[in-house]
Amino acid sequence: MKTTLLNQIFLLTLSCYLSSCVYKELPTGVDCSQTTLLISLVLKQDATSCKSIDGRVIMTATGGVPPYDFSLGDGIYQTNPEFDRLAPGSYLFTVKDIKGCKMVQQVDLGADNSSLTATATSTSDTQCLTDDGTITIKISNGTAPYTLKIDNGQFGTATQFSNIGNGNHTVIVKDDSDCERVLIVPVGRANTGISYKGAIEPILIENCQFTGCHAAGSTGHDWTKFSDVKAKAADIKIRTSNRSMPIGDITLTALQIQQIACWVDDGANQN
Repeated sequence: MKTTLLNQIFLLTLSCYLSSCVYKELPTGVDCSQTTLLISLVLKQDATSCKSIDGRVIMTATGGVPPYDFSLGDGIYQTNPEFDRLAPGSYLFTVKDIKGCKMVQQVDLGADNSSLTATATSTSDTQCLTDDGTITIKISNGTAPYTLKIDNGQFGTATQFSNIGNGNHTVIVKDDSDCERVLIVPVGRANTGISYKGAIEPILIENCQFTGCHAAGSTGHDWTKFSDVKAKAADIKIRTSNRSMPIGDITLTALQIQQIACWVDDGANQN
């Protein structure tokens, strides 16, 4: 009798997990928005020439919850805050604490035998489904003429790049002496204006009005109520992006997933 009861409990738990029960409450991750974690530069040693890879950087971290791990960019992490064998250029160094919170700082390395300098300005990307950010490069010193390229593009003479998406972009500036400056240029994200009434609500109505999807009358969150959608906006973005939502055989299009992400990033407004 005892074994039968345990089997019934196990089967009921398994059934609930495989059905809609698992979707009623989503796990809450670590909130890093209030972290005290900071990263700062201790030492910077420029490369000895344009083509040398003997630059050196030492970082340090405070706050957050130690111990800390460090990485160049957001690649392989290490406990050692020292990075060497670096060529001239701009680098993003990341620190991560034990809770997984991260902070980033950019460090620019020069070359002892080159006066080439370059700076960048950018405008934010205001579009959801297309990109309209821009990057403008100002070059001084070094040996003209100059050539430039962005990300995986080809070298050319243009100093302005358009139709750029939000995020970090790599721009390489090269002068006639074959010296280079590598810039990490962030392009911001502006409000895209995606409408809840015009775009997001129709997606919810079309794809989440059945038992187990928390529609009106269910015991979970009611996706027909804006307050419920707003409260779970971040989770909706994550789960539609990784296609664990909606449940069942329904699949959102790539366009719908992108619209949801843009709306959440805009602040999940009732517009």
